[in-house]
Amino acid sequence: MRLFLSSLILVSSLLLIGCQTTKTTTQNAVTNPSHLAPPVRTSNYSIPSSSGLDNIISLAMTHHPSLVAAQQKIQRLQARVPQARTLPDPKARISAGSLAETAAGRTSAMAGIEQQIPFPGKRKAAAQAAQKEADAARAELENLKLLIAERIRIAYWNYYLAYQNQRINRDSKSVLKTIQEVVQARVKANKATQADILRVSTEISKVDQQLIAALQQVSSARATLNSLLNRPAGAHLPYPKRSSVPSQGSLSKLIARAEATHPTVRAGQAKMTAFQHRLRKARLDAYPDFLIGAQHAWVSDSGLSPAANGKDQTMFTLGVTIPLWQKPRKAKVREASAGVAEMRANVATSRSELRLRIEDAWFRAKSSREMITLFDQRLIPDAQQAHDLSLQAYSSGTQSFVDVLDTWRLLLKFQLQQEGNRASLGKASASLKSAAAIR
Repeated sequence: MRLFLSSLILVSSLLLIGCQTTKTTTQNAVTNPSHLAPPVRTSNYSIPSSSGLDNIISLAMTHHPSLVAAQQKIQRLQARVPQARTLPDPKARISAGSLAETAAGRTSAMAGIEQQIPFPGKRKAAAQAAQKEADAARAELENLKLLIAERIRIAYWNYYLAYQNQRINRDSKSVLKTIQEVVQARVKANKATQADILRVSTEISKVDQQLIAALQQVSSARATLNSLLNRPAGAHLPYPKRSSVPSQGSLSKLIARAEATHPTVRAGQAKMTAFQHRLRKARLDAYPDFLIGAQHAWVSDSGLSPAANGKDQTMFTLGVTIPLWQKPRKAKVREASAGVAEMRANVATSRSELRLRIEDAWFRAKSSREMITLFDQRLIPDAQQAHDLSLQAYSSGTQSFVDVLDTWRLLLKFQLQQEGNRASLGKASASLKSAAAIR
């Protein structure tokens, strides 16, 4: 009986210690969350004035909160792998009371331990499925980085375009001021009418209107870019520079690269493999698990039999679970099979969407390059020359002031369109890099 009481006290102490440890761990997780990731807050970190687009993208990869969430998701899914690989906890039992009496004496107490061992392959399949889900999360993180980089590039080119519109309108206002001086000189010489002064004043007012709109566009573009950088909307940003846009390369090679290595494809393939491991695990669930155990009985020598010797008894057990209910197991097989088919279709969809994105961005970039060449080599030089000639002709009295304004408007239009072409090229290149998985 003393052995029984000692065992009972030992097992109870272990249970109390385990509960207390769990309680302490839980309390520490709540009151001392130092092991957790720090909360993500908007921070007004400085960006050097010499920073270009690539530097800004690197800063976003460090400060964007969605990337922190994606990294935590990877850690969460990776933590499932050892859980799936580990054996179930063993079970301990203690029996006391009116137990059986044997020839060796009355049984005073029994204690035993039992361990369940899953059918070979079950734990491995579950762990492999968990690992592939973590791998899919890693690929999704890479895709998220590509999407954020694309959004930043597009926002940066919008920021650049707004600044260029503001600059061109300021330069145009200076040109109009010069024209206004020419008109005023001709009016004084009775070679022009007051209507010409009113016309140029009206054009200056229109430019002022465009400058107000351009200022708003600059502020909006700055706020969008700062939001992607996890900074306050009005935080200072370096002056946007016109970064070089490399050639888009071969369309067929870009499509082949995307279909083989793009993170969305790799994530879908990893998820499909995870479902394949789940399918194998579901089929293995039709087989029984094994149970091994050991029991020890403390026997008293004060039994009814005169031959009672009080010899303790030790027993070993071997058993199996009975997979009786096959309906839920068959449902697991159907679920995993549907998951494999679903992910296979998702991979095909991802490849189709990538082909569309690459082709659209590739042709947009090609068109923008051709437009830039056309404007640089022909349209803008011709418009500039036409404006200069019309201004000279007006000064000499051979052309009307309306002709001067027409040529000036055309030149301004081409200058604004050219910056729009450059921004369109930059945004098309951003979409192409994202679709082709180019950093």
